[in-house]
Amino acid sequence: MNDYWCPPKCNAKFPPCFEKHPGVTSKSNPGNILGLHNLANRIKPSFLDGIRLNYRHSLKPNKMLTASWRLSHNEPSGFRFGGIYTVRLHGDVMQTPTIYADINPANLSTDVGIVYHPYPQLRVQAEMQRAALGAPTLETQTCIELSTHSATLTGMLYNARRESGQGTLSYLRAINDKLSVGGELSIEWTDPYSMMTDIAFAARFRQRSYSIAATISCQGVDVSYWQRLHRRIQMATLWAWQRKTEQSLATICYQWNFEDAHVRGQFDSNLSVGFIYSSRVMPHIPLSMDMSLLINFLTNRFVFGVNFTLDPSGLRRGE
Repeated sequence: MNDYWCPPKCNAKFPPCFEKHPGVTSKSNPGNILGLHNLANRIKPSFLDGIRLNYRHSLKPNKMLTASWRLSHNEPSGFRFGGIYTVRLHGDVMQTPTIYADINPANLSTDVGIVYHPYPQLRVQAEMQRAALGAPTLETQTCIELSTHSATLTGMLYNARRESGQGTLSYLRAINDKLSVGGELSIEWTDPYSMMTDIAFAARFRQRSYSIAATISCQGVDVSYWQRLHRRIQMATLWAWQRKTEQSLATICYQWNFEDAHVRGQFDSNLSVGFIYSSRVMPHIPLSMDMSLLINFLTNRFVFGVNFTLDPSGLRRGE
């Protein structure tokens, strides 16, 4: 049985509704610390700049080809192609790793990642981002996650080298079906002989129609609040404060779903106002469009972008 209303899929990566199955449980896996503010962040718009043309074609449920062309002032422009590939699946267990890649043939800038679930409770993920040909930049990220019925233990390494790097070890546990608490230990080194550590505490209280989450450490505070006002309207408030800069940012965002489109908008304490309108161009054509507009009254910045996605494999709602 689906939820009481499904928003249109448009350009979402996954289907917009989750299936529910009968049963009663007092605890459930709370996810990890990285997804603590996910309910609020997922309706926060990611604004576009310039023009983007995307093409997606699904060969099978676990195989997809992608291609894109981008013209932008603030992001790298050009053509990219890639895909997602998994050989075999057995239920929720990946019998072989899932590999996803994205490459620019002009300058050979590459994004490559691997996700592997050898067991339902264990997830291994690695990502590598290589800059254009001739640039020395190589970004790496490695994650090992162990999940149980009511807790998740996650270890991550960012650009781990002998000279510098960063690592985190986090633990999030569900006290009951509404409350989750946890913590994170962060380690960073800029040379082989010095190391900086920091501890953060996190908590989340979630109901069916609202959720509040907070992360507190010596470096700052992050608080988010999400609420479903109507079956088609969601709103979220995010507030962040950094001790190093002694600056804070408050953001209010919303998502309004229609039958074949949805609107995401936001305004924040830096006097930025913007929205993204996402819709399918025609009911019988697998073409969707995103139109983005962002205005900052403090810096007189104006950003406009349009994104078109063609998906002939029919990964739209109801197909």
